[in-house]
Amino acid sequence: MTRVLTFGGAVIDFVRSGDHWQARAGGSAWNTARVLVALGQPTAFVGALGDDPFAEGLWTEAEAHGLDLSLIQRVKAHTALSVIHRTHPAQYAFYAENAADSQFSRCPEDAWQGVTAAYFGGITLMRDPARPHFLALARKARERGITVVYDPNYRPQLGDAYREAFPQYVPLADFIKVSEEDLAGLLPHLTLDQALAWVRALNPAATVLLTLGAQGARLIGPGLDLHHPGYRVDVVDTVGAGDASIAGLLYSTLHDPQAPPARHLGFALACAAAACTRPGAHAPTLTEVRSLLQETQA
Repeated sequence: MTRVLTFGGAVIDFVRSGDHWQARAGGSAWNTARVLVALGQPTAFVGALGDDPFAEGLWTEAEAHGLDLSLIQRVKAHTALSVIHRTHPAQYAFYAENAADSQFSRCPEDAWQGVTAAYFGGITLMRDPARPHFLALARKARERGITVVYDPNYRPQLGDAYREAFPQYVPLADFIKVSEEDLAGLLPHLTLDQALAWVRALNPAATVLLTLGAQGARLIGPGLDLHHPGYRVDVVDTVGAGDASIAGLLYSTLHDPQAPPARHLGFALACAAAACTRPGAHAPTLTEVRSLLQETQA
């Protein structure tokens, strides 16, 4: 089986739960990688990890779950912290100056062997000095004919950097995952429909997964505009739901390429729903997702 690479950051999410705070693994690329592995897709994370106890915890947990860590660059720096003071919907504050994820600078040439898809996502892509290295690798993936997946995961703290990078990444991507909030921040002068048209004009061949929170999601592409209302579950929190959705879409596309787009969209949203049933950025297994799908079809 071929593998997927996810490029970006690994951080620690401090999640508020009543009067308590819990530390959990986070970061868009890290979350997406963990979901792919939980679904059964061999995946390697490509990014930088620090030398503090948080980094060791991230490494140990990911290694135990089968994530390929061979391409991680270890650096002498602390782990970035993401403080999630509200979980439904999730609201974030970042403490990441000079953190390890921004120190990424290299990926070996042989890393591309056997790679089917490459995911690029999250705030780490916007942070110097790593920013140009990630963009160069996205271009290399495109040149190699690898399926490129892009999720900006907009954060206002680096709004200018996001708005500069967005039109650079969009033309490289085969799949683009955005939320309503992403587009409002990236293209604040446009309505939602205008923003979607802008993205489609920049890359008409791409498939766009537009997540709509409690209203589900749309899948938009050449001759395609589908809506799925999502699945009803007992929501613990929504942290990592978007990461689970794009991981699910990619997994479904890779493992069932002949399936109709509606099935891919349904699987993606089942992954997102399953992720919401546990605290933090939960990585649902294939068994969990299939069980949810069977329950809703019964």
